[in-house]
Amino acid sequence: MKKILVPVDFSEKSEEALKVASKIASKIEAEIYVLHLLDIPSGEIDVIEGHQVPKGPMAMMLFENTHAKFDEFLDKDYLDNIPVYEKVMTDAPVEGISEFAQKNNIDFIIMGSHGTSGLEEFFVGSNTEKVVRTSKIPVLVIKKAADKFKIEKVVIAGKFKGNHISEFKKTISFLDIFNPEIHLLRVNTISNFKSSKELEDIFDNFLKKVPEYQDLNPVIYNDYTVQEGIFNFAEKIDADVIALATRGRQGIMHFLSDSIAENVVNAAKRNILTVKI
Repeated sequence: MKKILVPVDFSEKSEEALKVASKIASKIEAEIYVLHLLDIPSGEIDVIEGHQVPKGPMAMMLFENTHAKFDEFLDKDYLDNIPVYEKVMTDAPVEGISEFAQKNNIDFIIMGSHGTSGLEEFFVGSNTEKVVRTSKIPVLVIKKAADKFKIEKVVIAGKFKGNHISEFKKTISFLDIFNPEIHLLRVNTISNFKSSKELEDIFDNFLKKVPEYQDLNPVIYNDYTVQEGIFNFAEKIDADVIALATRGRQGIMHFLSDSIAENVVNAAKRNILTVKI
């Protein structure tokens, strides 16, 4: 992982994402691409040799103002000795982020979030959620202050029935960068109750398919709902990250159901990692 993308709107939340990106980039010797998207009519923009060039007075002013904002936004000590590249584009937020990531072979996206109030305004509307839901590459949504950022304890919640082995391995492979303590969480609820023996057998069968990960920690946690169970267990162990997997434009899936996973992403107070199935 050598290229990290940080979409920004120059808010405090996007600066928190940039700080986290700097910590990860320093750890793995990566470079950071910082992207801002402008809402400018297409008639005000020319495309020359693949680059967007403002041609109208309004577009020129907006581009100049944005680059001036970048000068201040990127003038940070924590970015010293890290290659950082700024980019201004005029695409719609979600499409622009996806297009930029694909064209520039980005390995990882880090985005800010409004934390306990859910995934709220980012650029225009709830675009953080849309990027999480559609991205083809891993996305880390930052919910906590960057000075508290670490990935030492991770919860991967799911059913663990063995039909998502490849994405499970992809998730673990990414997390291995940080060498965290990983807990595989199966929440047991009244509406979908299974005995301890049944759940232990499910974990045993799943881990047999990934023998290289036998040292992971399978956990059975009883609660009223899956979402409450995930949050309560994450709180219990003070997890740094809740990891999910997505099915792209078909909606957030992970190893649970669409609605449960979306609720987890929206309501979580902890950082969220998503990896596309």
